[in-house]
Amino acid sequence: MGYTALYRKWRPLIFEDVIGQPHITQTIKNQIRSERISHAYLFCGTRGTGKTSTAKIFSRAINCLNNHEGNPCNTCEVCTGILDGSIMDVIEIDAASNNGVDNIREIRDEVVYSPAKGKYKVYIIDEVHMLSTGAFNALLKTLEEPPSHVLFILATTEPHKIPATILSRCQRFDFKRITTDDIVSRMNKIITEDKINIDEQALRLVARVSDGSMRDALSVLDQCIAFSNDFISYKNIVSILGVVDYSVFFKISGGIAEQNIDTLMGAIEQLVMDGRDIIHFMSDLIEHFRNLLMCKVVKEPQHVLDIVAEDIEQLQKHSKLFTQEKIVNCIKVLTEAQSTVKWVSNPRTILEVTIIKLCQKELDTSPESVLDRIAELEHSLKSGTMEIKAKNASIEKPVLKTKTTPKTSAKKVVPTKKRKVVSSEEVKKAISLWPEVINEVRKSGKLTLFAYLTDTAIKPIGDGIAIVFQNAFATNKMMVGRNDNIKIIEEIIEKLLSAKVKVQCLLEKELEEHEQLEEETHDKIEDLISQQSEWGSKMEIYEE
Repeated sequence: MGYTALYRKWRPLIFEDVIGQPHITQTIKNQIRSERISHAYLFCGTRGTGKTSTAKIFSRAINCLNNHEGNPCNTCEVCTGILDGSIMDVIEIDAASNNGVDNIREIRDEVVYSPAKGKYKVYIIDEVHMLSTGAFNALLKTLEEPPSHVLFILATTEPHKIPATILSRCQRFDFKRITTDDIVSRMNKIITEDKINIDEQALRLVARVSDGSMRDALSVLDQCIAFSNDFISYKNIVSILGVVDYSVFFKISGGIAEQNIDTLMGAIEQLVMDGRDIIHFMSDLIEHFRNLLMCKVVKEPQHVLDIVAEDIEQLQKHSKLFTQEKIVNCIKVLTEAQSTVKWVSNPRTILEVTIIKLCQKELDTSPESVLDRIAELEHSLKSGTMEIKAKNASIEKPVLKTKTTPKTSAKKVVPTKKRKVVSSEEVKKAISLWPEVINEVRKSGKLTLFAYLTDTAIKPIGDGIAIVFQNAFATNKMMVGRNDNIKIIEEIIEKLLSAKVKVQCLLEKELEEHEQLEEETHDKIEDLISQQSEWGSKMEIYEE
């Protein structure tokens, strides 16, 4: 006899062997014990969760001659006959390849005949959602009023494709994805019985990559046994499956938090050299940031993460490197890149550009990125770690001084410093040339600065101009207001105008405050001038 795959060798024989579905197995056992069997059942769930295995156990249990607490004995004549296929009272049909009207008509014609050995004739229709519309219509009447000796068990991974008329005639059971702990527990029993040597870390990795499917986990374990007969290590599993070591995800997210592009590019280079699939890696990286987010916002993340306690503890420590807004932005940017990378010939480039974008915040002008920067500023201000320095000259305010020394003239205006004053005509011309200024910024390759300057207004202020930003774009104002950016803009204006024009950045509310201050100051000066006749030569007015 040839080798039997593990998932076939260890297929559940009683309800207790079905892993992770106690809400279903206990209900069915109670129905069998109380003899309250329905005529039609619908088993829904993802692959490898036990739908077909439960259906087979069910078919034997209701026909078993020595039923024990709802479980089949698997030793009586009927049970053994169903197991080896010699008794034809249990009929399995694959709807994927038998989905026509004629196939269902055959069932309709056969149900009238009594079972050969057992009490019930059971029809197990797998992937029932693959039936055609005509086949569903042919099944409908038989499913609604079948003979008392007939039981239908329909299994599907896509219940939304089944007509409501069929759904309403079945008892529906939804199979859950099997947790990593349950898969590991079942595989521990199997490796003990079959004397397979594998370390615990490798076993957990097999369970994790199986994505909630017991059958997938056993298939992977089968592959690993063929690779190494003596001992299966964690490195063996990583090599066989082509998955990425979990520590790499912490290295990537840590590099993003520290903005260490050299480390990140080195990690990507290693991934490519190891032959890892970029698309699959990006999917796993998104899952990693999702785990970080859960550890950031949920008090007890172990309830929502199917991860061992050690990894959750490390995720909690690692999540402190990010703001909540930053993690959300990472997920958004990576998800957008993942949808793009499927259609390009060089996915590595897309991954590298995406990682650089996550490191250099000025390259990302999305709302999520702006919220992240604002959150970091708020944190720095609250913690007192931000050093605030004036980058631009403040708005000039007139300074009023009184002097007791007599002067010959009643009024004298003395400038405190000498500098070339730009005429109002030059300021107006600078404003009219602003579209050309922005265009020159774009031509110079300063695309980030160009993006920040779009949708801004230009206003005259003193002997210069003000770039006015909407109140909601304080971050844009802060970035443009950097010394190097202001210098670039002033040099472009000087090149176009042949005159130096001072440039500063203001929010709309700051411009309003400045204009209000100028008006109030002007009124005060006029008031002082009008009162000078009372003070005489004891008062002089200086404007600085």
